[in-house]
Amino acid sequence: MSCTAEKEAPSIGLDATLSDEVIEYTPFFYMPNLEDVQMYNKGGYHPVHIGDILDGRFEVVHKLGSGGFGIVWLCRDTLLNKWRAVKIMTADHSAKGTEEKIFSYLRRHCSPAELERNHILLPLEQFSLLGPNGRHLCFVMPVLGWTISSWRLLRKDYEEQTHDDTRSVCRQIIESMHFLHSHGICHGDFKPGNILMEVEGIDDLDRDEILSLMGAPECYDVETESGQPLTPRAPKYCVTSANEFWCEKLTTNSIAIIDFGESFFTATPPISTGIPELYAAPEVLLQGYGTLGPHSDIWSLACTLFEVRTGSPLFGDVVSGGYSNVTSKFELFLGPLPPSRYQTSSGDMRGSTVKNELQSDTPGPDEFAEDRAELIEGSGYSDIFEALLGAEQTAYLNVHIAENVEAIKYRYPEEDVLGLADLLRRMLKYDPEDRITMETVISHPWVGKTRKGNAGTDSGRQRETPKLYLYLSIFNKRILC
Repeated sequence: MSCTAEKEAPSIGLDATLSDEVIEYTPFFYMPNLEDVQMYNKGGYHPVHIGDILDGRFEVVHKLGSGGFGIVWLCRDTLLNKWRAVKIMTADHSAKGTEEKIFSYLRRHCSPAELERNHILLPLEQFSLLGPNGRHLCFVMPVLGWTISSWRLLRKDYEEQTHDDTRSVCRQIIESMHFLHSHGICHGDFKPGNILMEVEGIDDLDRDEILSLMGAPECYDVETESGQPLTPRAPKYCVTSANEFWCEKLTTNSIAIIDFGESFFTATPPISTGIPELYAAPEVLLQGYGTLGPHSDIWSLACTLFEVRTGSPLFGDVVSGGYSNVTSKFELFLGPLPPSRYQTSSGDMRGSTVKNELQSDTPGPDEFAEDRAELIEGSGYSDIFEALLGAEQTAYLNVHIAENVEAIKYRYPEEDVLGLADLLRRMLKYDPEDRITMETVISHPWVGKTRKGNAGTDSGRQRETPKLYLYLSIFNKRILC
């Protein structure tokens, strides 16, 4: 259905007049670009419609994205005549004030130029909305482009420019984390989805031009499971997010780090964070592996660097996700997962001290030794990181025209392979104390050196199965068995 402009719901006193009963809504199945409609309850999302005016100034034009902590809306700043991204936090998360504390600290201790130089994006301003589901903190941000993952998806890995661009972006990512850690801040949710590409020229576009790029908002009616009429807690409809490739022609090669909802100060680490398993360190996933801290960010950074450089997640799985698969991938790369060093009865990892009962330090059998050896064998490299990074890979062009399909073989330069593999090995250690710090990461030769040579393309060689696919097939075989 088409979206129609709605007047913004009254913002005073609604939370006091509505029942606290949780309302069940008819879910939107298989609609990844829609928010979780069940979060339109007390403590959850603020209901918004296209055409609403937020804080008497920001006109809602489209939706840019949503997550567990809030929804980001594309708005026209009617005062400055500029495009802005307004992030409306859930009421529950607003009450915690996590991001606000981090932002306040950075504003007090860092200049805008310093933040920009280190790729840290802070709100231009903020305000609050009081609505039917509670009080919501709202951050006004510049409009950014696609995630680093979407940017990487369109890079051609066999082209020399892609190698230069990904190395440059990796350097920016490392600089951003080094900056945060130098100020005693851990991001807590460091992943490609929280790294966006900056855009330029967006304020030169009018409404019609913006919508021609993003697509017109598509809206889907919200209905209750009971069939009862909607209360003010929910909007009349949910809006699909803008086409993620809208910004292709406006994108720069500069990044911005976003979403500090899981961030914390080094001196006061939480028990855990909500970071996805693909990027979570062992101490985040498993009890008894240590407290959270900068070392947890280091693990997440390593996973992110691999994904940005290669276009594939390090611990990803093409068959199924889940905790057991991720930890099995740990063992494929790093050997048997050691027993947790301490037993705890409370489940609070910060309670793991030397006063608890020590467990055996002897790891279990190496169930992935054969698979690891198979990946390394014949690669010309000495370990699994080098073998995976150095594997010959194949890109297929013109796949939509069967008779014109072209296969391009390529490898990463050996210097690149050896450098990144060494860096990853030093960052991905089971014991948090064994991981290198950001000071060592940023001074590593792979981070500072400019890539030499080319991608080693060779379209005339016999077609072979790339080691990357061998790696995936071996692991998936183990999972399915």
